[in-house]
Amino acid sequence: MHEKPMVEKALIAPSTYKLQIETINHFAAGDIKKNKLIMDNIPDTPLSNQVLLAAKQGTPLVTFGKKQNPGILVLAGVHGNELPPQIAAVKLINKLAAVKTNITIHIIPFAIPLSTEYGLRSWKGQDPNRTADIFGTPTNNILSTAKKNNIKYLGDFHSTRPGGYPGRLSVLCSETPCMLSFQMADFIEKETKSTILSFTKAGSIYPGALEDVFNIAEIPAVTGEAMSPHGTIMPGSIEASLEQMEAFLKFHRAYKVSLQIT
Repeated sequence: MHEKPMVEKALIAPSTYKLQIETINHFAAGDIKKNKLIMDNIPDTPLSNQVLLAAKQGTPLVTFGKKQNPGILVLAGVHGNELPPQIAAVKLINKLAAVKTNITIHIIPFAIPLSTEYGLRSWKGQDPNRTADIFGTPTNNILSTAKKNNIKYLGDFHSTRPGGYPGRLSVLCSETPCMLSFQMADFIEKETKSTILSFTKAGSIYPGALEDVFNIAEIPAVTGEAMSPHGTIMPGSIEASLEQMEAFLKFHRAYKVSLQIT
């Protein structure tokens, strides 16, 4: 039986600007603290701890701004063994907590906490980045949550191993049905050292991929890929993923001042 996306509010640490933390995908809950590489590299702050506590209840969804307003989503951890973007997302959350945003920003740092806990790439024997079009899967529930929360754009961040695909620092997109997918990727390429990889039609190469399913649903999306072997953190990979995320936010004029992410 497929489980419907559920949302549960969690307590949050004090911050300069209003934010809230909720959880979805309760069946995907996991203890991120068991992943030593994650813990050794995320900021040791009360806010980080609240995110980790939320992950023990399900997929944490951190929101800056008013939920009812149109917003953007920064996502990491679709593959639990891709560590740099998950660490980058937690760093981004801590930075945004002290920055006044122009728009509503949602961040999911651990899409499937249980997979991150054990460093797994699959979910119940399947690649979760090929099942976003199947009702009840963790990634399909993220799409449903995006629609419910009036999310208009997605940045889905991964890391690619050397010798894999794409096997280089890159940003993936498609030109139809959402040309804005290409425009966002083109901007990220110019702002970072990423190489743009554009496909003519969403879903034509990787059916069920989250980026493609969002684009088909007419929510423009891109996929950022940092370079790092699975289950490890290559030097510079966290910073590269952060740069991609910041470029995604910059495209949407999400804040007024530079985040100065370190």
